[in-house]
Amino acid sequence: MYKNVVTSENTEESHKEVITSQIPEQLTQIGADDNVEAIKDHFKWVLANDFYKDELSAEQITEMESYLPSDYQDEYEDLPE
Repeated sequence: MYKNVVTSENTEESHKEVITSQIPEQLTQIGADDNVEAIKDHFKWVLANDFYKDELSAEQITEMESYLPSDYQDEYEDLPE
């Protein structure tokens, strides 16, 4: 998975709210063992993109990461130039 594919250059600022507003409900769902794998993949994608990650609280990030393997960031790659 590439890091920082989503940027202010290719995505409208209003899209931040669309993604970040999904996180509380997804945390509830994953806590109830609902749609776990899809939500984990979404968490990885959100956390790989600073455009969205910077909008989240430290608590949200910590909770999201608690559902991911400790080495999840090893899957991230820089975008090729």
